Amino acid sequence: MERKEFDVVADILRAAALGSKESEIIAGCDLDRKSIEKYMPAIMLLKLVSVKKETENVYQTTKKGIEFLRFYHGLRWLLWGKDFDYSLINSLSKLKQENKPYYVR
Repeated sequence: MERKEFDVVADILRAAALGSKESEIIAGCDLDRKSIEKYMPAIMLLKLVSVKKETENVYQTTKKGIEFLRFYHGLRWLLWGKDFDYSLINSLSKLKQENKPYYVR
């Protein structure tokens, strides 16, 4: 199953939360070199991670990156519920099937 861009970004931010080498992020997120080269510049440009130049780049999720993760997980919970049961989507489908809107009783 192909992951969506937001899922990949969230995975990278989670992996870098405590500071991680590039190779650790690649292994921990099941990415290849091409993918990390695609995502990391954008993540850095958005200031979601900071980088320290050592023998290998070490990435650290910033406060803004942590905020991204908080909103990402909140939105996932809102849309899919804690068990990925699509709670909001199911509710919206039920509302569409009713003759009157939910707010008219």
